[in-house]
Amino acid sequence: MGDTVKPARRHHGFTLTGTMVGVALGMTAMLAAFATWQVMRDAYASVADSIELEERGQRALAIVAHAVRQAGWVPAQVALAAAHPAPVAPMEGRDDCGAPYIDGTLHCGRSGFRGSDALLVRFSGSGRVVDPTMADGTMTDCSGYPLPAKAVVATDALPPHHAATNLFYIGTGSDGVPQLLCRYPRRVGSRVQSTTYTSGTLVRGVESMQLRFGMDNDGGVEFLDEQAAAAQQDDAIWHRVNVVQITLVLRGQRPTTDRETRRRVFATTVRLRNPSPCRVATC
Repeated sequence: MGDTVKPARRHHGFTLTGTMVGVALGMTAMLAAFATWQVMRDAYASVADSIELEERGQRALAIVAHAVRQAGWVPAQVALAAAHPAPVAPMEGRDDCGAPYIDGTLHCGRSGFRGSDALLVRFSGSGRVVDPTMADGTMTDCSGYPLPAKAVVATDALPPHHAATNLFYIGTGSDGVPQLLCRYPRRVGSRVQSTTYTSGTLVRGVESMQLRFGMDNDGGVEFLDEQAAAAQQDDAIWHRVNVVQITLVLRGQRPTTDRETRRRVFATTVRLRNPSPCRVATC
């Protein structure tokens, strides 16, 4: 028998054209997946930034509003002490005030950051019965530390009506980011000093703080106009204030898709719980 001739084996594979088409489709799918991931990442970051901005704004507003509500409060043992001088006003404000400092009253070193205002709040804390200069932990100032009923003062000096003075203003950090700052009395141990102060950052990203001060007038509220604001050095005005409008502008931490920084406005109106006694009596 003769040998059987086997047919030649046919080899299968990819052609150059097919390979290039496959590579192109793979690259297209990869680019589409990357673009989708980037969009989702940016969307997540945008939502996270918006939530974080809301949290910072509400926190900044709550801190200032809380201080305004307790402005002017003094414990009974301080308020009823004999031979006290006339009380100072629960608060003072200054329009367009930067680098503020305390020298009995509120003074400004320069114009405020983006025209921001400054707010000076006076109040007392709660101290132990045996020693009012020792805080009992029920009240705090803007630093977050417990505030006593009385500050430490020089020997034979009369105790002040208010144990603490908190000064709120807008400044910038070393990185140039604006922030809400508070200047508060220093402490030695757990006792508050009445003549020395330190500053601390409360909330970063606060670009502006604008304030309006109102007084009761025939059952309504009359807010200070431009002419009255120019006379803010008159201490009598601040004894009449019992309503404060607070407006804060905050910036986000990252640019939006159009490279602009997200900004939000937070505002509230607060009525003082402890208006000055000089509103109903001669001081």
